[in-house]
Amino acid sequence: MSLKSIVKFAAAGALAVCWGSASMAQSVEEFYRGKTIDMIIGYTPGGGYDQYARLVSRFLGQHMPGKPQIIPRNMPGAASFLAANYIYNVAPKDGTVLGMVAQSVPLSQAMGEPALKLDSSKFPQIGSPAMDNNVVVTWKTSKIKTVTDAQKEKSIMGATGGSTSAQFPTIMNSVLGTKFEIITGYPGGNEINFAMENGEVDGRGSVNWASVKPLGWVEKKSVNVLVQIGLQREPDLPDVPLIFELAQNPEDEKLLRLLSAPTALGRPVITTPDVPADRVQALRDAFDKMVVDPAFLKAAAEEGLMVRPRSGKELQTIVDEIISAPPKVMSRLATFMVTK
Repeated sequence: MSLKSIVKFAAAGALAVCWGSASMAQSVEEFYRGKTIDMIIGYTPGGGYDQYARLVSRFLGQHMPGKPQIIPRNMPGAASFLAANYIYNVAPKDGTVLGMVAQSVPLSQAMGEPALKLDSSKFPQIGSPAMDNNVVVTWKTSKIKTVTDAQKEKSIMGATGGSTSAQFPTIMNSVLGTKFEIITGYPGGNEINFAMENGEVDGRGSVNWASVKPLGWVEKKSVNVLVQIGLQREPDLPDVPLIFELAQNPEDEKLLRLLSAPTALGRPVITTPDVPADRVQALRDAFDKMVVDPAFLKAAAEEGLMVRPRSGKELQTIVDEIISAPPKVMSRLATFMVTK
């Protein structure tokens, strides 16, 4: 190599180092100023996840350094697994992509769900605006009013692929002896709601309680709430049993408690793996400020959305606990819940 070439090579290397150093020295505010962040929503418009994701999209950027704009983008498919895989494997890993996917993703991944090509523990958890139980419901015209009824007669339940709406009635059939016939393939909860109202199905295999309340179903006595999936009863549902309370033996109770654990994640907001730590912290700090912002709380109330937040740090701990559950219990649960 000639002396001239060596000089050019050295100069290029020095310039690259300078660029790298400048990039590393860039503050979070400088990075986000003028940026647009995509909020990837794993479901169709109109459902509970979509409502919360759009609400967060409206307010989160106002509390972030640089005040970036956040644009909600629906990416429905495979019970939000399509969106989860995109966020993990394809989306830029720089903090310009957020997502809201099913709370069941960590548990499904831990049990070996083949449709998930990711490690949930590597999603930085930003926070959840609401934590509430899931419920299994039937429409008012259905003969199935209680779990006991469901153990005696067949009924048709609507579901979205391998999500909790399919998983909960499946495991209830196997462990509690219910006779649900599960119809999968609905793209989102909104479509299942229409199917219930039109008599296409008897009920919905899973829906968040916070999504039920604003619909007015309870006041109008439009639905029967058969069971709650959570670790403690909702204040509004003191007489509706938790699923693990129906267990007939200690082994079944452990199984049903693990099934219930993801509800503590609520409506989790995540970002891509490998986002720089200072940007993750800025997103978390902004989220924590947002959920106590009077304007955010007013907007949530106007939309009938409950706010019961959990921090990103809390969610990260829950995800780690789910993934590290005893192998024997996890293996048994997987036999019921992994889609084929």
